[in-house]
Amino acid sequence: MRCLVVADIHGNLEALTSVIEHAGGNGGFDRIWQLGDIVGYGPEPGGCIDLLRQYEHAGVAGNHDLAAVGKIGLEQFNSSAAEAARWTMEQLTPEQVEYLESLPLMVEIDDFTLVHGSPRDPVWEYLVTEESAEPNFELFHTVRCLVGHSHLPFLCRHDGNKPTFYSFPLHLPIRLIKDRYIINPGSVGQPRDGLPTASYALFDSATDTITHQRVSYDIGATQARMRDCCLPTYLVERLARGR
Repeated sequence: MRCLVVADIHGNLEALTSVIEHAGGNGGFDRIWQLGDIVGYGPEPGGCIDLLRQYEHAGVAGNHDLAAVGKIGLEQFNSSAAEAARWTMEQLTPEQVEYLESLPLMVEIDDFTLVHGSPRDPVWEYLVTEESAEPNFELFHTVRCLVGHSHLPFLCRHDGNKPTFYSFPLHLPIRLIKDRYIINPGSVGQPRDGLPTASYALFDSATDTITHQRVSYDIGATQARMRDCCLPTYLVERLARGR
């Protein structure tokens, strides 16, 4: 089985479409695992939901998904994120709202736990340091955990003594040896690692490998749609910076 692993799509249909097309040309995939924040920030939240639902997929809710359906408040959002969340609420159809409401906070699939933030706090924790990773390894029961939320791609390996973060090299299949891992595929729709290209991963169960991929998309088209929707200028401009 080959799984396309995506996180933090954030209503960016141009980016999601490019990722799906790119993955299809890299050996294809059998299903999609999505790690939350399908919506928020971007101009086509409903389109992203509808495109995902065309494929066999499983996934979890992120904080922006929960905000869009009123399951959490906007107190912890900055002003631009809150403005975008309020706009997103007004764009979704009842069926799309029902879909977001149905997403769990955490799910186990074979050797993997899927969660948005972290096992300790699925909604809000940014898992980016060894100090934050250490207790989280105790809180999932599978061998591996896939996370999003930080928009930063990484591999975190626990060898039985301590967790260590590694960069997630591009286009190089990483064999997941017996040690436990927490893995972030990076963000499809709003990367924050200094590269504006959409980030994702492909897991191949036949070889037990995961591969980090990046793909260009029409950033200008997404920015134009955001401006047409009167979304915050800060959110528009950061797409080109990858920050």
